[in-house]
Amino acid sequence: MQDGYDQTLSGLLRKRAELVGEVQAARDAWEALTFSLSAIDNAIRVFNPNIAAELLPESKPAPPFTGGTTQIQRFLLDLLRTSGEPIRTLQAAALVMQDRKIDPRDRVASTLIRKRVGDAFSRLREAGHVTGAKYGSGSELEWCLTVLEPVNHYR
Repeated sequence: MQDGYDQTLSGLLRKRAELVGEVQAARDAWEALTFSLSAIDNAIRVFNPNIAAELLPESKPAPPFTGGTTQIQRFLLDLLRTSGEPIRTLQAAALVMQDRKIDPRDRVASTLIRKRVGDAFSRLREAGHVTGAKYGSGSELEWCLTVLEPVNHYR
């Protein structure tokens, strides 16, 4: 039984050492970013020495672009199931952005999410889960769940 504990302890020590390395790398990155921020603040004060610290602009956090089309596909299928009506591509993209707390005024993020939503719908159509029909006079599509007929295995 001692062998099992030795292996467990060895694994835990190895994992701890790995995490200590990651923490140190994060601290180093934090220090480098803080130094860069301080240098930029000093450069701003060269041009405007009277600027107050609270007037210095702060950026919003980077948008969460984690998760590829499979995560978006799950979100879209759930959206179609709960809404009970067809959803247009741009509507779905807006709801994905709202769910991920992405600013809809951010044009780069909006374009990326719109493309990912369109790609996710295309993959769902290829898999037979949704159907798309042209909506309006533009190129936007309206999507709805595919109605599958139940398979009778007892024939």
